[in-house]
Amino acid sequence: MTSSARLTSTELALWHQFKLVGEKVNAAVERDILAASDLTGPEFGVLTRLVDLGDGTLRQGELATSMRWNKSRLSHQITRMEKRGLVTRTAEGSSVVTVGITDTGERALRPARPAHATSIRAHLTEKLTADQRAALASVLESLLAD
Repeated sequence: MTSSARLTSTELALWHQFKLVGEKVNAAVERDILAASDLTGPEFGVLTRLVDLGDGTLRQGELATSMRWNKSRLSHQITRMEKRGLVTRTAEGSSVVTVGITDTGERALRPARPAHATSIRAHLTEKLTADQRAALASVLESLLAD
């Protein structure tokens, strides 16, 4: 790794493009999910993980790990979602908390999933050629390998 106190103009431009693309695509996808289902991006993330990873329920610690969130952030999110009737939280013993999707959460998730897929295609995958998608996937895999 090259050591320098400052980024070059090329490095700085690449960093800003990387951040802006992620922010732009994520904002568009979250906007589309919200329009289709009245779910925020974080709510969609919680609900999909409950269904996909836990068949509707997960321990709160596992959920936090899967989302790469700290326990406090997830706890606040779950509290907001409980108030909306999207999830339930159940204490099992002194240290295990389980989060479960409700019928209301399942109903909200139904239109959100196709909106999510359509939006990712519209704002990311369909804007790239097959070769560009493969190259981007390879680059991202390299960055995630650390």
